[in-house]
Amino acid sequence: MKKFLALACSLFILSSPVFCQSNEDDEDRFVINDSKMNEPGDQFINLGLMVTFPLNFGGSFPLYREGNITTGGAGTLGYHRFITSNVALGLDVSFGYNPTIGENIFTYVPFVFCLTYQPGYKQFEFPITMGVGFASENYLNHTYFPGLIVKPQAGVFYRINPSWSFGVKGEFMYMPQWYNDSSKNDYGNFASTVIAARYHF
Repeated sequence: MKKFLALACSLFILSSPVFCQSNEDDEDRFVINDSKMNEPGDQFINLGLMVTFPLNFGGSFPLYREGNITTGGAGTLGYHRFITSNVALGLDVSFGYNPTIGENIFTYVPFVFCLTYQPGYKQFEFPITMGVGFASENYLNHTYFPGLIVKPQAGVFYRINPSWSFGVKGEFMYMPQWYNDSSKNDYGNFASTVIAARYHF
């Protein structure tokens, strides 16, 4: 009987809230209510691959005349740092391309400064980003630099652990080209679907 009581007491102690507190603490560090998902000073590196769709056609250099540009792709690498639990600043650098029906390639390399507002719910994060920057644009022997780029984005990510989150984003990219001769001005509009991973540290 004494052995049975000793065993029962041991099981009670092991299952008590005091014993389980460390597991709850570990979970609370990550499961993460809205205010604890990120803290000021937290950082992340963003990696993305995207499919890019041209939305308009017209103008001359070098992009859109009569629908000659087709669906392309891009890759992105970025660094971002939270200044509050929900607001981050960062820089994204991309390399993008779009083929033409003439089997040539239009390429662009944008540098985009980003402001992100990111609410969260449990392990889900919902970044809403406005990006503004400049790009180098190239087609055949033509180069346009620096070109303005404006890029709003929105997405949803799932935080699988404190270090990694994965998600999808949609983004719109506006790349105008302005010349001394305004008749040559052009206004590029693109939409992209992005698959992304973020490393948090």
